[in-house]
Amino acid sequence: MSVAPPRHRRMHKTVGITLTVPERAKETLDKQAAARGMTSSRWAGLVFDMGFAAICAREKSMPITDADLDAIVGATLLLTSEKGWDTASLSKKLGVSEAVVSRILDGWREYRRGGGFGGGA
Repeated sequence: MSVAPPRHRRMHKTVGITLTVPERAKETLDKQAAARGMTSSRWAGLVFDMGFAAICAREKSMPITDADLDAIVGATLLLTSEKGWDTASLSKKLGVSEAVVSRILDGWREYRRGGGFGGGA
């Protein structure tokens, strides 16, 4: 299954931040990142994105359960690959921001390139 690239995508400027985590958490992040073939910094950024998205969703009274997120991700991938919907259409129909749709699609492309998000704990 291949996912078509989004037809419309807003690029957001990124800035660096510094976090302090317990040593054991850093060791776990390192193991998880290695299992995914990426740097610890990149993996920590993805973990941050997932947590931040969940907090923002909660603040907006959006669904945040794992089942809800699974449904949103599944619908995004299905409607992109099977129907060719663009990010704006997906965002409107699924009731999530276009940035969330873009992150889902980016994550899926990275997953397909790098062999997945599984492993490590």
